[in-house]
Amino acid sequence: EKTNIIFSGSHTWQPFRGYIQLLEDFYKINKSRFNIFIIYISEAHAADVWPIGMSAGTINYSHKHIEDRITCAKKMVKTFDLTIPMYCDNMNNEFQNEMACWPFRFFVVKKDILVHIGQPEDSSFELDSLMDFINI
Repeated sequence: EKTNIIFSGSHTWQPFRGYIQLLEDFYKINKSRFNIFIIYISEAHAADVWPIGMSAGTINYSHKHIEDRITCAKKMVKTFDLTIPMYCDNMNNEFQNEMACWPFRFFVVKKDILVHIGQPEDSSFELDSLMDFINI
């Protein structure tokens, strides 16, 4: 049984976009060893809630319906030419709320046990801790 590596985030959080190519490369190299995917959560800087203009990288509005979230996720996949699988949190934001993953976090789940949670520091992550944890 493969270990799951789960990333969560949204298109409008700049640091997540900054990591996205690294995550894509990580996926391409390690997809045979791990189940790796992204859970798309609520926008970090939705234009109608916390507007920061184009410094958000795109203009996305808060998700009122699941179709809105799916559209934003597809837009991110297309913008960054991603092959890493992406799923959407539901409209009750159950994953986001249960896992305290807004605006970005990553998790390692092995044999149905949460074994590692990436901890943000100064609005960023040291992905080296993930690489060390999974022994790459």
